[in-house]
Amino acid sequence: MYYLNQLDYEHVPYEHNLSHGGPPPGKGTAAAAACGPCCLCMLVENMTMGHLELLDCLKLSAELKANMEMGTSLKILGPAVAETFGLTFETTDSLYELVEHLRRGGMAIANSGGDREGYTGVFTHGGHYIAVLSTDGKDACVLDPSYKEGKYEEEGRQGKVDASAAPIVYCSLKVLEEDCANRSPAYYLFARKR
Repeated sequence: MYYLNQLDYEHVPYEHNLSHGGPPPGKGTAAAAACGPCCLCMLVENMTMGHLELLDCLKLSAELKANMEMGTSLKILGPAVAETFGLTFETTDSLYELVEHLRRGGMAIANSGGDREGYTGVFTHGGHYIAVLSTDGKDACVLDPSYKEGKYEEEGRQGKVDASAAPIVYCSLKVLEEDCANRSPAYYLFARKR
């Protein structure tokens, strides 16, 4: 299983939020803001015979202007990567549609929304993309591009993610759904073209 951790790319610049003056201080790196491109690189490697370098994905994001808001717009970058590597691309807010898609052999990127009143974000305190590889109908198998030891031990996150096989982690579908409930689209769906 191919895994890419954005935290390993502290030295790689990634300009984003350009419509609003650029990234906040200290946030203009791949380590801070390239979760979407990392997820796309992982999906390409794990679903196709192809390979997408992170630097190439960041360059494509800039060329397509997918970096105009905070982080990356997968509404813009997702379809371009899918087309290049022979994948289909759809979006949904429905957990049921996500589960059916995964059961048919597709993969997805979930759009975690982070903290909100009365809720502590499981995968992020702000906004974050995670790659969803599969499900058994109860739990989701996830590659979190910002995984680090102790991440899921924070107050409000304990017991919600099984990281015993890290960097592959598992959470219930209920946890995943709740973590993405304040984002639309909640899930970006990718599958091999038939």
